[in-house]
Amino acid sequence: MKRKYIAYSLFLIASAFSSCKKDFLDQTNNPNQPTTGPASVVLTGALTTTARNINTGFTLEGYLMGYWSPAAGYAPGNSLLTYQFTTGDYQVFAPFYLNLANYDYIIKQSGTDKSQVYFAAIAQIMEAYNFQALVDNYNNVPYSEAFQGAKNLTPKYENGKDIYAKLITKLDDAIAAIKGASTDVVVNPGSADVMFGGDMTKWRKFANSLKLRLVLRQVPNVIDAAAAKTLMANNLSEGFLTTMANVNPGYLNVDGKQNPFWERYGENQAGSNNAANITANAFGTDFYSSNADDRGAGFYTPINGNLVGNDFGTLVPITASAIGRADLYNASASNTFGLLKNPSMDAVVMSAAESYFLQSEAALRGVITGDAAALYNSGVTASFEYVLKTADADAKAAKYLSQTGIAYPVLDANGNPTTPAQKLQAIITQKWASLNGYGNLEAYNEYRRTGFPKVPVSIYTGVTVKNIPRRILYPASEYAQNASNVQAQGSINQFTSNIFWAQQVTSN
Repeated sequence: MKRKYIAYSLFLIASAFSSCKKDFLDQTNNPNQPTTGPASVVLTGALTTTARNINTGFTLEGYLMGYWSPAAGYAPGNSLLTYQFTTGDYQVFAPFYLNLANYDYIIKQSGTDKSQVYFAAIAQIMEAYNFQALVDNYNNVPYSEAFQGAKNLTPKYENGKDIYAKLITKLDDAIAAIKGASTDVVVNPGSADVMFGGDMTKWRKFANSLKLRLVLRQVPNVIDAAAAKTLMANNLSEGFLTTMANVNPGYLNVDGKQNPFWERYGENQAGSNNAANITANAFGTDFYSSNADDRGAGFYTPINGNLVGNDFGTLVPITASAIGRADLYNASASNTFGLLKNPSMDAVVMSAAESYFLQSEAALRGVITGDAAALYNSGVTASFEYVLKTADADAKAAKYLSQTGIAYPVLDANGNPTTPAQKLQAIITQKWASLNGYGNLEAYNEYRRTGFPKVPVSIYTGVTVKNIPRRILYPASEYAQNASNVQAQGSINQFTSNIFWAQQVTSN
């Protein structure tokens, strides 16, 4: 039967989503029954699913990046503590391909219809977003031959580097299409766009920010700063995100309709903690505590006024701080403080802080024009604003940035000018500090690219390879259903098989 084949061979349309917000999260229909639908309906479902995938699919990376640790009283599998993954562990392959089929449908349905240009452009931008995540997890993946249905059930794999190049072109084309749309005929997606509400200026800025992420991800291990500058030369006038890229189709405190991050790591409707097995990592709690960082109490629940964490892999974990804020469980939708705000909170797709840190690095390297220090400060401030959501968030960010070890490094401890490498370490470290929880994958990506911050390896006694894994493995379904193409990628090892843009890390 054709249904046994992997997600990229299926034609999934988000027909379960209606144009009414209260029904966007309705799961009563079977999404695996192929059907057709207007681009507006499919777009809403696709954006909502993207938010779910990115907010719930990367618990592993929260452990690897020193944010989280297994809680006392729970027995995590050895595969987690020793990094001995299998082809069945931590998979995001099928969910991402299933949802990419939605965006592919929008593009194909829109065709050359001038009234549908905005829908097609948004779908192109989100294809780039989702395919980047696939490459960042698996390196080489099916691309050009995906979504052909019965015509090709075993699509070939393409090099991750080549896919990146195509995604950059796709983003440039999407920006050009939005700018060149005939305003007298083009249909604005309006409320069907549950990320920017049809604000196409924000979509252009998001596309340009995503392009900067794709370009910088290859620096310095694949391309140099000069090549990156050339790639970013067009569309610089579009600018970059200065606000959050969030999705919210009308989340409710109803099981199956909550914000996906809350649903995964907060509580269900009845009030049961859905992530009681996950608590704070000592690497994370020590960072926020030692730097007088007010965000710490938003990322973790203080215990007697202190943040308490466990070293990842400890044999006897102590009772540590819960992730998020336990005192906000059962909270009303008016609460805004912390990582876990409330069941109806927005789902983060790209944060303003990440955008600012991307710009700061780009300015440091000369890829774009800008003040790297000012952009660094803006990144920290944007993170404080999102996590704290208080009137004094900016003041607290300024106080945090006034510390010698936190301020953008201009001079070292001896009064000598700092090196670009020292400045880069500061940028990536503060980026890591801002991505806690909702940005686990991006933190992991930046660690593999730059080596920052120096996250400790699991201290579990069964660890035989003292390295943080470089990737997850291809899923078992690929070896069963697309064997010749996945086997052509060679022998894949989580410790030695790098994503094309990653630096070689032999020890930690």
